[in-house]
Amino acid sequence: MDLQSTSLAAVVRSDLIGQDGVTKFSPNRRFATVYSEGSPADIIFFIDSGLVKTYKRGQDNKEIILQIVGAGEIFGEQCLGSESSRTMAAEVLQEGVIYVIPRDIFLRVCEKRPELWRDISGVLTVRKRQLEKKIELLCLHDVEYRILYYMAELARTFGAKANGSEYSIPLSQGELASLIGATRETTSTTLNTLARRGLIKLGRRQLIVPSVDGVLAAADQRAKAAKVP
Repeated sequence: MDLQSTSLAAVVRSDLIGQDGVTKFSPNRRFATVYSEGSPADIIFFIDSGLVKTYKRGQDNKEIILQIVGAGEIFGEQCLGSESSRTMAAEVLQEGVIYVIPRDIFLRVCEKRPELWRDISGVLTVRKRQLEKKIELLCLHDVEYRILYYMAELARTFGAKANGSEYSIPLSQGELASLIGATRETTSTTLNTLARRGLIKLGRRQLIVPSVDGVLAAADQRAKAAKVP
């Protein structure tokens, strides 16, 4: 988590949680809907524990995951601008505790503590860079590189230590396909190839990274090989 997110989380926990009007949402199952595309944008959310994905779904029902948000982070921040309805959907990836904060309550705290806008700006800047990186990956890199890149990023950001240096990432192969912008079939084939090379391990609704350094080295080799004429 970056410094802005850490600072913002501290204020949410100290000044917002417990206020009248702020409620706790404790989804007890994966895939629980937090909000749908087109629903009113009048609430901001804070994740105390668990994981949430934000995504868009096309007319062909194909889904692309835009971001994965973890503990200590806000999401649904579109409500702080001029948008009156959601332009994306949000769904639980890993059960936990989410606090539901009405926009007017959140803004009141920001008025009392204007330095919060600096932290919010920092969070939005990081998310903008993440989306720019996603576009770069989709346009300039193949599926294997995209998988290696995200495996390293997710392991360092959200991975839970499974055994020694191994990291367990709570994503299914289909969810990874939605994250990297590839078909389920191509993603599965590539994952099996990487598993045979010992770079990852496949589990039920989880992906295991035995060594982040190993995945990063493989990604670097893949990028260099792609530049060879």
